[in-house]
Amino acid sequence: MSELKFSFIQNPKDQMLNEIYNFDVKAFADSQDFDWTKENIKKELKEGWNIVSVKADNDIVCALFIKEEDKALFTKNTPIKITHQGNGYSHIIKDFYEDYAKDKGLKKVVNYCRDDNFRMISLNEGHHYVRTGKVIKGTANLIEWEKKLK
Repeated sequence: MSELKFSFIQNPKDQMLNEIYNFDVKAFADSQDFDWTKENIKKELKEGWNIVSVKADNDIVCALFIKEEDKALFTKNTPIKITHQGNGYSHIIKDFYEDYAKDKGLKKVVNYCRDDNFRMISLNEGHHYVRTGKVIKGTANLIEWEKKLK
């Protein structure tokens, strides 16, 4: 079997936003810090977040939100589509965040995840992120994590 082509598509056009919204909303909609609607995705974009579509071959497996601010890359993402979990994609995404930040000359990566997302918490710990102690209260409590880059 051939290896999947893994790609990150930044600043998708409206058609891609529709694809991201529709790729399999049931795969992750309940795990988000906001209701997964086109309006809310557009609101995130208006608040300065950029969306990145993550594809394995032609299948969208995850959506990332990134924002550069104060010499830091702020990040959050949907869970990996259920049919693609367990393939190491979360580690590839963490590497993408760090490589992107280094290429932009940023000093740290800040990640937000729900306080009940034990997989992401474990992933952050495994990639040497440290809890900042900041919790954003909302429909879901988000824990802030930080990794200083060398």
